[in-house]
Amino acid sequence: MARVLLTGMSGAGKSTLLAAVARRGHPSIDTDYDGWELPGTLWDEPRMSTLLAEHTTIAVSGTAQNQGRFYDRFEHVIYLRVPLEILLHRVRVRGPPASECSSSIGRMPPNSPIGSTRNGSTALRVSDRR
Repeated sequence: MARVLLTGMSGAGKSTLLAAVARRGHPSIDTDYDGWELPGTLWDEPRMSTLLAEHTTIAVSGTAQNQGRFYDRFEHVIYLRVPLEILLHRVRVRGPPASECSSSIGRMPPNSPIGSTRNGSTALRVSDRR
């Protein structure tokens, strides 16, 4: 494995996929927990920099406004994408409030965060039509 970022909207399946990676014995971090995210939906940059410097193999899951600053340190950036109605259903079933998900949708460009990375890492979009 390599350094992999799993990202996407709330309800896209990041935590589920990360759990599957962890069950296979790979180190993993879910940035929704343990203080990785600071107010303003920002990752703790010094902490993330240290994590990525210390681990050549790790799966990181999360979405933050400053995640693009770290793309050059990941070999793969995987954006999980599902239709809006599925996202809203998943968020309603497990929380947080659907209004929080809707406000996040309004802040993100349609194809975010897919794009080129400075180190030429692979960016993949994974769609779930279920």
